[in-house]
Amino acid sequence: MHQPYYKDDKAKQTLMPWVFLHCIKDYYDIPWYGLKFPSIKATYNLAPSLLFQIQSYIDGTAGDKLLYIIKKPVEDLSGDERDFLESYLFLANEKNMIKPLGRYHQIYIKYKAHNELGRLSDEEINDCQVLFLLAWCGNFLRKKNATIKRLILKQQFYTHEDKITLIEELNKFLPSILDLYKELEKCGQIAISTTPFYHPITPLLLDKQSAVEARYNVTLPNTTESFESFARQNTQMAVDYYEKVFGKRPGGFWPAEGSVSLKTAELFADNDLEWFCTDEEILFKTTKSRDKQQIYKNYALQVGGKKIDVRFRDRYLSDAIGFEYAKKDPRVVAKEFVSYLQNIYDAHDFSPLVNVILDGENAWEFFPNNAQEFFCELYRELEKTDWIECITQDQIAKDPMVVTEKLTSLASGSWINGNFDIWIGSKQKNRAWELLDMTKKEYEQRRELLNKRTKALIDHELMVALGSDWFWWYGDDHFTLLASQFDELFRKHLINIYEYMEAVVPKEILTPIIPSDQKKHKFHIKPVNYIYPAIDGKKNNFFEWLNSGYIDIGKEFSVMDSKSNVIKEVRYGYNKERLFFLFDSKTRELRYDMTLHLCLDDICVLIDVIKGKQYISFEHFEVELFCNMHIIELGISREYFGDKEIKFAFSLEEKETAKVIQTFPLYEDFYITIEDLELKNWYV
Repeated sequence: MHQPYYKDDKAKQTLMPWVFLHCIKDYYDIPWYGLKFPSIKATYNLAPSLLFQIQSYIDGTAGDKLLYIIKKPVEDLSGDERDFLESYLFLANEKNMIKPLGRYHQIYIKYKAHNELGRLSDEEINDCQVLFLLAWCGNFLRKKNATIKRLILKQQFYTHEDKITLIEELNKFLPSILDLYKELEKCGQIAISTTPFYHPITPLLLDKQSAVEARYNVTLPNTTESFESFARQNTQMAVDYYEKVFGKRPGGFWPAEGSVSLKTAELFADNDLEWFCTDEEILFKTTKSRDKQQIYKNYALQVGGKKIDVRFRDRYLSDAIGFEYAKKDPRVVAKEFVSYLQNIYDAHDFSPLVNVILDGENAWEFFPNNAQEFFCELYRELEKTDWIECITQDQIAKDPMVVTEKLTSLASGSWINGNFDIWIGSKQKNRAWELLDMTKKEYEQRRELLNKRTKALIDHELMVALGSDWFWWYGDDHFTLLASQFDELFRKHLINIYEYMEAVVPKEILTPIIPSDQKKHKFHIKPVNYIYPAIDGKKNNFFEWLNSGYIDIGKEFSVMDSKSNVIKEVRYGYNKERLFFLFDSKTRELRYDMTLHLCLDDICVLIDVIKGKQYISFEHFEVELFCNMHIIELGISREYFGDKEIKFAFSLEEKETAKVIQTFPLYEDFYITIEDLELKNWYV
């Protein structure tokens, strides 16, 4: 469980509402689901930057910008406030959060017709504000809180007083969140770990050369300043804050994004941590072997004369929960999960330790009912299986069944592809590092002239700006409609430093890193005219797919990362007779033991990846296709579909095992629109 530090302390304002929203939906619900299953034990990682912000909401110092705007009568909102409100008002999963609240979905459809808040009446906006907050309420609040139950039943025509009452109820709920964790920890059902305070990529702060160790040809930013002291402060502050909140020192860390290096391990050991976890890829790189059987052990790493345990997560099981199970029947996936464990169990002559580690808050809105049925089915299946024992990370070293081996080195990398490419190496990411470098240089030159309080304020701003999340949204790795807000907030921390120093803010820092035109269309470009490609597995010429639509699979609406995709991009288009799709794997080769499942609305076309031309007849249409090692090209008769919006999805599976290799979309439904492009392109 983590959130970056969204507060601008200088302005005394929290600029993004994600701590509050996940508090009312996830931070209580997820551990609460386990209460009915006392033998199910788990470790919850609570980042200090999250805990600190939760406390600011409890003590009334958060100054949440969105909540401030929502509290105002709609008729009193300024133009800027309406614009800010518009950027959040429908940021909820359509299928699982918006649609179940009928009035919310009705207003959403009206809004989407023009994407203009001005098309909605003040009454509709007021209803929408209440429904937005209700949509983010988790199952505990919906079942136990009388005010929330009453407002959900009311459905519409909410008053301003309803809105204020709802916010007050939600604020009153917040203190119970940490109380639940403490209660579960006290009775031994969970353990609680933590992360360096502001969630930095610690190896990069200690030494940017760790990025080169993780990937030899990475392009490093042009910087000279060291941030090693901030890595040490982040770690020490996290340990101290944990002790303040929980009355004892933490047993271990989940490093931000599973990011580790040998120097990071030494830093953790110096702070008397007993363990930390990371991804299986790090063990593979450390041992120069991809023997997955080796990840199911505990490892004792000797660093600087001290010992610290290292555990490696099973990526397949972890990613299955985070990325695949949301679209399947909970009873089916619970059995799949246990079946996978059975295979691990049967393959070893010792008791394997299986670490399942994943993001704590972001996946659940993509499950029906905030994943409650999924967790109940999974826990029920685990509880009744007598050869499985759930164990917390704090208990592992004391369990005689766990096999421990010595480790003498540790590769650098994160839980995303075993490197740090998400946070360094691209033009925008490196630009952020260079602005940090520029700011720190100026600070060092002026440090002696500053008083103790000012230096503390500047150190705080630098620590926040070194958090991982700002770099996550720079570059082409991930997409969010709020990318410019993340960019603005990152640079605001640097601006604050110059203002604390009473220095002129350089124009480089005032200039956005993310260009104003870097919008959603770079993820999905719609067709601009009819296309007439030959179905032959070749991109014959530039003009064949010139006017097609384009989907960059790597920039899907996700705040998490899955394993590397096989299909990198999809092109699609149509003419009056046929629809066309081109699935391109780029440099990766398609295997001929794969099956492509292409879903258009409620129809799923199953295509075996067989080299060459195929013709397949389905109930409603004919398909012409051609496969080679990198491309699957399809032509589908259009008559059945007409002019409309079509829900589009695909998956790649292994034929024999039915193991899912890749799925798109991961979360929200994705639609392509079939329309009369001759009329659309008619110039008057």
